[in-house]
Amino acid sequence: MKPRRVLIAAGAVLVLGGAAIAVWNSSWLKLETVQVTGNHHATTQQVQTAAALDPGMRLSAISGAAVSARVSTLPWVADATVTHVLPSRIRISVRERTPAALVRAGAGAHTYLVDHSGVVLQDGGAGYPLIAALPLAISYPGDRLSLPAFRAAVGLLDAFPPDLKLRLAWVNAPSPDLLSVILTDRTTIIYGTPDSLGEKNYDVMTLLATGKPYASIDVRSPTHPAASPR
Repeated sequence: MKPRRVLIAAGAVLVLGGAAIAVWNSSWLKLETVQVTGNHHATTQQVQTAAALDPGMRLSAISGAAVSARVSTLPWVADATVTHVLPSRIRISVRERTPAALVRAGAGAHTYLVDHSGVVLQDGGAGYPLIAALPLAISYPGDRLSLPAFRAAVGLLDAFPPDLKLRLAWVNAPSPDLLSVILTDRTTIIYGTPDSLGEKNYDVMTLLATGKPYASIDVRSPTHPAASPR
């Protein structure tokens, strides 16, 4: 390519690039609509309020990262992807947290719905395993439980035999090394620590397979399980 043509081509690129930048930063591209997708528990209004976007804002002045950070402060929101849709729309795609368990604070009756990482999603709920006796004060949606006892109880729930899950009433977790499970027939399974859960669960299933009614099953020592008849 001849030097003159190179200069012309380069000039055209600069002009087009400058025009694109000018259009992007112009007042013509103003926000009119905030679209929210992927939300089921967090309402569209809650997401839009957290986003803090006002109609008439220039699209180029809206930081997707900043909007995502604000929306992600909502208890149910794990993360949010923000997309500029020309000429006048912002799309916020939400990925919500997945509920894992209900937790009960101490000996009280109040429960909180939490995800696997311990984020409090809401007060109350139903249809999820209950973790009770946690050394927990009052919590609020958006708080995160960092208790070792909670993490130990979640590990126990993750490893709990699928065939027994329908018979699980609740997990007691006053500390990480005092775990126990109460079945719907009031059988107490004493696990102690969350170690060797595979062996402990094998012992539990073996004893229950006998069909005998037990008041308690103690698998704290998986090589020497013990059971008390009802």
